[in-house]
Amino acid sequence: MKRQDYYYRRAKREGYRSRASYKLKYIDEKFYIFKKGMNVLDLGASPGGWSQVARELTYGGNVLSVDLKPVRLEGVKFIKGDVFRDETVDRIREKMRELDIEKFDVILSDMSPKISGVREVDHMQSMELARRAFQISRDLLREGGSIVIKLFYGQEINNLKRELDPYFDFCKLYTPPASREGSREVYLVCKRFKGSSS
Repeated sequence: MKRQDYYYRRAKREGYRSRASYKLKYIDEKFYIFKKGMNVLDLGASPGGWSQVARELTYGGNVLSVDLKPVRLEGVKFIKGDVFRDETVDRIREKMRELDIEKFDVILSDMSPKISGVREVDHMQSMELARRAFQISRDLLREGGSIVIKLFYGQEINNLKRELDPYFDFCKLYTPPASREGSREVYLVCKRFKGSSS
């Protein structure tokens, strides 16, 4: 059985929204991202696979999902909006006040561009999404917090890692076993945020 078929069928069997759930599970098993009671922001959350895992692993905390497409999950709060619009970030802040969240412990971004099939175009668009996720994280992530951001391989990937390195004690590129064979996806995992002025 091909690897993608295995995780697709496993997700259906175990009640996850997508095979991406297992990518985040592998990331957590390797890097210890989540703890009970943590507050998590999930950018580009649809269809909700990462939010499901975050909810499970942070029992007693809050998971806030943001996407242009609706994400309806029990125990997960949702904001419909474009992360590039300031009004969406304002709504995130409003929800944080409502939930008594000063800063998030973890910020996730599984955002993906519309795939054009042109590798360099897809790569550069994924870099734009990643930089926006980090821009939001600089404002909304607590000191000591973690981020996980999806990227597509290309010439800018190491430049982005170098941009983020000074803000964290630990940054590593990682491809989880649940990624499709031949996929150009890679995840940037950064831990122990030093603060926005680093």
